[in-house]
Amino acid sequence: MSTVMERNPSRQCADRGVGAPTGAGITALLVLALAACERDQIPEDAGPLTVSSSDVHVLGSSELIDQVRDLEVLPDGSVWLLNSVEPFFVGFDAEGDIVGQHGAAGGGPEEFRMPAGLTGGLDGEAWTLDAVRHAFIRISEPDEEWTQVAVPREEIPPGSVRGGMHPMSPTVRTARLGDEIIIPWTTETLEAGWSAFRMALLRPEFSAMDPRTGSVRDVVALGEVFEDPSADFVATAGGFPLWYRLWAVCGDHLRVYDRVRNQLRGFTGSGSETGRIDLPPVRLTAATPLEFARAVFPLRQAEATGAVGTRLSAQDSVRLLNQMAQNVEGGPDELAAYLPRYVDFRCSDDGTMWVQPIDLEIGGLEGGPAWLRITPDGDVHEIRLPLRFDALRFTRDRIWGVQRDTLDVASVAWIGLPVGE
Repeated sequence: MSTVMERNPSRQCADRGVGAPTGAGITALLVLALAACERDQIPEDAGPLTVSSSDVHVLGSSELIDQVRDLEVLPDGSVWLLNSVEPFFVGFDAEGDIVGQHGAAGGGPEEFRMPAGLTGGLDGEAWTLDAVRHAFIRISEPDEEWTQVAVPREEIPPGSVRGGMHPMSPTVRTARLGDEIIIPWTTETLEAGWSAFRMALLRPEFSAMDPRTGSVRDVVALGEVFEDPSADFVATAGGFPLWYRLWAVCGDHLRVYDRVRNQLRGFTGSGSETGRIDLPPVRLTAATPLEFARAVFPLRQAEATGAVGTRLSAQDSVRLLNQMAQNVEGGPDELAAYLPRYVDFRCSDDGTMWVQPIDLEIGGLEGGPAWLRITPDGDVHEIRLPLRFDALRFTRDRIWGVQRDTLDVASVAWIGLPVGE
């Protein structure tokens, strides 16, 4: 998928309603209808900057690394990973030597029930949020005494902390804003209904917690400042929103992607809205039934198995995918409108923003090698990373992530930002 690059386009898309796709293969969808607009033309010489695999610098490797859910770079140059399996935490020093591999699942005094994300910088250490304990736990000093900071239960009730991105992701993204930690949460539960619960996950309240004092204050509630997206959704049986609430701390601002306006909207630590940045027009204007089926397959698989993350056999997966593709109804533009435009959003501490477009060739609601790099002034450039490199953290001069070789061995690696960028 190619992505146009343009600075602050002046025109916005007008919304329109379209019919929902039908068929037995698509029963867990909530569709968003957005019009395709007449778009400004961009210069023909504008194109992506491609990063070669030779530009990837491997820091360190471990056979224990599985799927990495989060990555944190500390001031001393060490890197800590949140692994999807035990050991949950794998750390490397600035020279690439392993300094820690720990974190067991369980309900014991020093075991982890649900490590959900990493947040670093507090006292120069890496901390994880344990969603069940409702506390931040220091993980970058495994040989020292167990240290945790409880999230105040009266201000932010246990079980209310959410990732704020989408229901399929187990990761709760937390980020530092000055001396505070931004926490997304909602008190909506399944008792209100599955559809309402899923919608609440995508419209969280953001609070700031001072880990040193335990004080909590409100920053912004997205449901109050963003247009209600439910007006643009056409529900089908079961209902499932195919859009993400992407957000990140960018320097001294909290930024959130507004799909309705196709903007990155910014908020200060006090909740006041600051400048908005228009994103380039999106070229995801057409999707075939097979591309659409492949994109939403993880949702359908979760419905078929009754659990997120549970896999069907290879034969059942192929059978279900073909059934979905055969039963999809709707034009190519309608099918494209139902899908998210972007699937990840990150920031560096200097305020530079990075958004990742969906890539239909990969399948699932995933991104590919392309990222849009947006300066605080709104200049947008596309950068294509190597295919086997998964970007997880952006600093002022490096892109940090996980590199996999041809044998699928994972390594912590980084890419220096391209010259002139």
